[in-house]
Amino acid sequence: MNNEGIQQRPISLRLRLFVLAVLLLTVSLGLVGFALDSAFHRSAEAGLQARMESLVYLVLAATEVDDNGAMMVEDDPGDPRLRQPGSGVYASVHGDRDQWASASSLGVSQPEPIQVPAGESSFLSATAGTGFYAYRYGVSWELPDDRTVPLTVTILVDPRELRPELKGFRTGLWQSLGATGVILVLAQLLLLKLGLKPLQRITRDISGIESGEIERLEDNYPRELEPLKRNLNRLLDTEKANQTRYRNALDSLAHSLKTPLSVIRSSLPADASPKTTVMENAVSDMQRLIATRLQRAAISTRRSMAPAVDVKAQVDRLVQSLERVYSQELINIDVIIDTDLAFYGEQRDLLELAGNLLDNACKYGAGRVRLTAHAIDSGDHRAGIRLTVEDNGPGIAQEQREQLLQRGVRGDERVEGHGLGLAIALEIVGAYNGEITVEESDLGGACVSVSLRP
Repeated sequence: MNNEGIQQRPISLRLRLFVLAVLLLTVSLGLVGFALDSAFHRSAEAGLQARMESLVYLVLAATEVDDNGAMMVEDDPGDPRLRQPGSGVYASVHGDRDQWASASSLGVSQPEPIQVPAGESSFLSATAGTGFYAYRYGVSWELPDDRTVPLTVTILVDPRELRPELKGFRTGLWQSLGATGVILVLAQLLLLKLGLKPLQRITRDISGIESGEIERLEDNYPRELEPLKRNLNRLLDTEKANQTRYRNALDSLAHSLKTPLSVIRSSLPADASPKTTVMENAVSDMQRLIATRLQRAAISTRRSMAPAVDVKAQVDRLVQSLERVYSQELINIDVIIDTDLAFYGEQRDLLELAGNLLDNACKYGAGRVRLTAHAIDSGDHRAGIRLTVEDNGPGIAQEQREQLLQRGVRGDERVEGHGLGLAIALEIVGAYNGEITVEESDLGGACVSVSLRP
């Protein structure tokens, strides 16, 4: 398998932009989501801290210290969660001699009590290592004899208290961001469709040039594409002008040489002497060589964006002409060509190539000729073609086939009968980056196959 067979198709510009946009949207919305989640988490913790602070005041309102410094706390501080074991909200009061814990703390392992100076407070999140959100507030209880009793009120909250709130927010957040992402992706698709529409138009128009439907870009494109349109049209116009100028120069050269050769021929003596015969043969050879060389040179002027040529219509014209030329030999020419087969090249090259191959087959066959043509590289906009001409003649010997296909060998040096015509065919095939093969036909004679690529 060659490298062309396994070569991957390039990724389209639309797909690249779409994938890049989706990646950027995913990263951006993800960062926004995490930022909002973090901000809401902090806000939820701040709200929890405020609720824990209000619990501290409830507990302080239910706390009494007698004249001896003994601490007493009512069984019902005012929040029912403090009376329910394992409720997730726990309160305790610690002094120098006494301590109290709410009924909800029954059976719950709590961290060691920490004393906080009077008038100060501290808040620790659940990530601080205690496993609870902890809010501590220090007070100093003044007795009638001017003594003070330091107390610290501690409120502990299980982190699971925030989970429903956080879960509800995160569910709504990611659903909203997901819906936003879908809307943005659809909007991006719409923008890509509208933004790349001019590129699709110019691509379609260039395909029209390749297929021969149009000769140049005439549509109005956005300002960014105008230089491309202008330069491509300039290239096409220059190529067409160069081709016309080159062909005109060749025609002028042929016309200029025709007159001197005619003068030379008319100046020859009218006798049939050997010297006169040699001169006439030399003039005839010069005229034939000039015509042949001019024809070969014209092959190099083919346009890279030549319009499509209807292969079947052109071949049918050739067959009709050859049938008239070889009407006495009763040549039977079978043509097998798809009706929509197109050749993207110069019409004269197709006629020259097919004409030479058919003429050789008619001359050296035994009355039956078959021409088949089909497309190659049909996946491209400008597919190539393969022409195969077969006959039922004596064929071409194996040792002579290589000599026929040698480039650079003059036509008069090739195998008799297939020299000059096949030489011109090789020039045309070389100009179209094609190949030519000579094999044995199932009709019994020669089989010449030619592939042409635009």
